[in-house]
Parts: sequence; C-alpha cells; structure tokens
Amino acid sequence: MKGLLVKDLSILGQQKKLGVLYLFLAVFLGYSMESSFLVSYFPMIATLLAFTTISYDSFDNGMAFLMTMPGARKNYAGEKYLLSLIVVTASWVFSVVLQIASLMIKKESFVPAELLGQDLLYIPMFLVVCSLMIPVVLKFGSEKGRIILFAIFGGVALILIFGKKIAEFMNVQLGWDVAAVIAGLEQVPAVTVAGVCGAVAVVLLLVSLLISNGIMKKKEY
Repeated sequence: MKGLLVKDLSILGQQKKLGVLYLFLAVFLGYSMESSFLVSYFPMIATLLAFTTISYDSFDNGMAFLMTMPGARKNYAGEKYLLSLIVVTASWVFSVVLQIASLMIKKESFVPAELLGQDLLYIPMFLVVCSLMIPVVLKFGSEKGRIILFAIFGGVALILIFGKKIAEFMNVQLGWDVAAVIAGLEQVPAVTVAGVCGAVAVVLLLVSLLISNGIMKKKEY
C-alpha cells in the first residue's frame, strides 16, 4: 500500500500548478464571499483532484501493470480511501487557516469554538462524497462514474431546492412537523452534530470500502 500511496502523492504533486491556481481562486472568492466558502470549496477541489489518480491509473492500460504488483489488488481500494482521508484532512486544515486569516484581515469578529464546530461539519460531508464516489468510479470508470455521481448530486440538489414543498407535504400528509425538528436540531451544539455526522460517515466509509474491495476482486484487467 505504501508504494501505491507514494505513487498517488507523486501524481498529485505533478498537479501543483493547478493546485496553486485553485488556491488563488479560493483566496479571492473567500475574501469577497463568506469565509465559510473556503472550508467547503478548497477541500472539495482537493478531493476531486485525488480522484483523478484513478483515471491516471487506468490510462494506457496502467491498471493491468499495477495489478502485477504484490498485494496491489488487495490494497488498491484501501489506498484510495487512505489517500482521500489524507487529502480531505490536509485541505480542511489549510482552508480553516485561510478562513481565520480572512476573518482577521476583514476584521470580522468570531468565536473560535463555534467556528471550529461549524467547520467540522464539512469533514463528514467530504467523507460521504468519498464513500459514494470511490466504488462508483471503480465499478464504472471515471467517465460513467462522473455521470452517475452528477445524477446523484443533482437529485440531492433538487431535494434541497424543493425542500420547503417536501416539508409542507410531510406536514400535511404525514403529520410530521419538519420545521420543529429543524428548529430542535439548531439548538444542538455544532460539535455534537459534527461528532454524530462523523460517526455516520465512518460507518458509510467502512461499508463503501467493503464494496470497493469486492469490486476489485471481481474485476479483470
């Protein structure tokens, strides 16, 4: 697994010019928009760049060569999850530092504990993205995987857009007071919510890892 990880980190290192471009864009947008944008934007871009390593592996029949390495088939999927965790954590920490710097430059007041609690909520979100994306890309390839994932995220976006109407339907037809539930959740400390979401994300990652390992065992190269 160490060799696979070093290979992927080297691939990401070759994309440093693109990373610097995204960094300048993130800093510019973060200064002109809400500072929380940095914590959502930069880690997402870094995560997507990490997924490009799968495309690089598939290029020019590369997977057939990689699978000849000892333990490659067994460790390939696990290495992608480890890479994703490293990239998500590193980019999140970096974006939080940028966020705090942006707030200080703009002289905006903030409570560090509350800010960190809110920022922590982004980590489970990115981990869920990883748990969805890795098995889909491994199964269907990069191109088809992107289409399927765009369809999934498009469905989530539609739910968010029509969330009010859905809440009204649930309230009238099912008697569920969604507004009261949301109001109750808003009273829960952000750190607690982040902890619960993190636990759920870890479970999803483990299930996703099992699925990905199953895909790699059955795949032929």
